[in-house]
Amino acid sequence: MDDRLIVTTLDELSEVYEMHGGDKVARWKCLTRRNNLFGPWEAVECSFLPPGGASGVHLHSRTEQFDYVVSGSGVMTINGTDHPVTAGDLLTTCLGTRHGIRNVGDDDLIWLVIEVSGPGMAPGVPAQDISGDRAEVIKLREVRDVDALDYLSGPLRRARLVHLEPGQAETLAADVQEHVLFTLRGSGSATSASTTVPLSYGVSVGVPFLGAVTVEGGADGLEFFVVSLVVPANAGGAR
Repeated sequence: MDDRLIVTTLDELSEVYEMHGGDKVARWKCLTRRNNLFGPWEAVECSFLPPGGASGVHLHSRTEQFDYVVSGSGVMTINGTDHPVTAGDLLTTCLGTRHGIRNVGDDDLIWLVIEVSGPGMAPGVPAQDISGDRAEVIKLREVRDVDALDYLSGPLRRARLVHLEPGQAETLAADVQEHVLFTLRGSGSATSASTTVPLSYGVSVGVPFLGAVTVEGGADGLEFFVVSLVVPANAGGAR
């Protein structure tokens, strides 16, 4: 059993000028990346766009992606079609998708980017028929739980919104899949065999392969977003 946890906060954001050829100065933080984990992750990131800012339209030729809108409102352009997005929306990006996002609200648009190797693009990620893959906007706050294989063919398996009442707990075991969670609201803790991490808004916890963490809601409850990815044989990463 591996009891390491990858813990990141939103302190010390970097500035990104004209993200993907877009407009204005974005702020950005890498929460975890492939060399911290065992599976074929590219990175899990949190991005901030100011009002009127944009991340330019670009092609996904080798990676698949989930985007989760934490707060704010924007427009996501997917293959030439504009889709309004707001807090709680999950966006799927399959190979061959062109997308970009712009902030149309009065506050920062904050969203998570979960980018992973696409089918046939990394060791342990076999090529697949991707003709049925879909780039869509999903109301995750309504459905709460999404099976990634309904939309994508790569290693992502699940995206969830989890709400824990005070004292309620859930264990994330990385026996087959690795997990990365991001705290959205409330308070609580994440405990492995040797470490307890206080949770509040913006705290991210990665659970590497063969690890486990128990997440417990604090006095005011806890809500977090969590994404899971299967760890294929010989995937590399932190091993």
